[in-house]
Amino acid sequence: MMITPFWEPSQFHEFGCRLKQGHGKAIVATVVPTETRDRASVRLTRNVRECLQSPGGFIRLKMHPLWLLCLVWLPISAAGQTPTDLRELGQREHLAGHYAQAESYFRTAMGATHLDDADLAEILSDLGRVLLDEGQLSEAEDALAKSLAIEKRIGHATAAGLGNLGTVYSAERRDGEAIALLNRALKVAQTSPTSLELSVEILNSLGVTYFRQRRFKKSEQLFQQALQTLAGTSAFEFNAGSILNNLGVVYCEQRKYPLAEEFMTKSIKLTTAHLGPAHPALTDMLNSLGVVYANIGRYADAEAQFQHAIAILGQSGRIESDVRMARSLKGLADTYIKSGRTPEAAIALERAVLIARRNLRHPEMVDILEAYSRLLVHVGKQREAKELRSEAERARVTMAITVRAYDRN
Repeated sequence: MMITPFWEPSQFHEFGCRLKQGHGKAIVATVVPTETRDRASVRLTRNVRECLQSPGGFIRLKMHPLWLLCLVWLPISAAGQTPTDLRELGQREHLAGHYAQAESYFRTAMGATHLDDADLAEILSDLGRVLLDEGQLSEAEDALAKSLAIEKRIGHATAAGLGNLGTVYSAERRDGEAIALLNRALKVAQTSPTSLELSVEILNSLGVTYFRQRRFKKSEQLFQQALQTLAGTSAFEFNAGSILNNLGVVYCEQRKYPLAEEFMTKSIKLTTAHLGPAHPALTDMLNSLGVVYANIGRYADAEAQFQHAIAILGQSGRIESDVRMARSLKGLADTYIKSGRTPEAAIALERAVLIARRNLRHPEMVDILEAYSRLLVHVGKQREAKELRSEAERARVTMAITVRAYDRN
């Protein structure tokens, strides 16, 4: 999976994820058709409201007359579909950026009877990657660790299995463990038949992890190696967007702002062309460019990037990724603070904190609580700031204990 860092000056925060998956055939008798850019999409539905619109846009009656069926045939279940069918539908929805629907398909597939170990490992891997895109790191780790354990039991750990779990460790800021696992994954990928994209994904994940350690030269080297591996291949269009953005992040941290803007603009163009203008993964690139503009004092341009990301994530009144929304709100608040608009910054951070409290097993969400605490100190609300700082500290302790307990098992 391709990962994209988002950061603020002198402090790396987190990255988002984006995944290339295969395309399955929709079983339209048991799904509601929706529209995602110019491709058909499918999803299970549970109520009439969901029949009326989707994260990808409103259903067009003349194009999809089957929508009438869902109004009288509710709830629609996945009964009768094979695990392979469900997995293909989940992959399709994941690629479209419909994470909740994808997760539902994969979980339903896991509940099938007579599922062999190899199939279960693959479905767990798919589920873990969706959960990572949703920012549910502990759940993603659990799914991917189980998938890797099955691989080891039935044969050997694959490069994909090792790389996926290493990417989660990186997201959890367990940098040493992440680097060790990702290097193992790269070695396996380079010594066994595997896809070019997989090696690129591992190089990208390693680059992000080294960036977090402020080893910028090593990080840049890995991103450049990933781009060189992709050069001249059919995989370039899909994978290069994230890597170009990541290089832009490195250049921004080094205050090479024109170069950072150039790479990030190319990243946005490539990602939009491949995934469409309203895909959740695009918001990672918009946020990165927003940071660049805020750093050079182009506050109106920075605000526009963050507002664009927020609009994408909140389309149709539904948020596909809590973590991405909180991250965009935090970037918007930082821009307001730098431009002296403190009351508006407080409003944006209040919204981010509401989301963060639902996701306190994610390190970046704890950072948001601490950021709001600092703002409260600035505006003279010492008691509220102290309470919020204590809440953040408790969350960090809980995360540390959870990691240690998991490692002992």
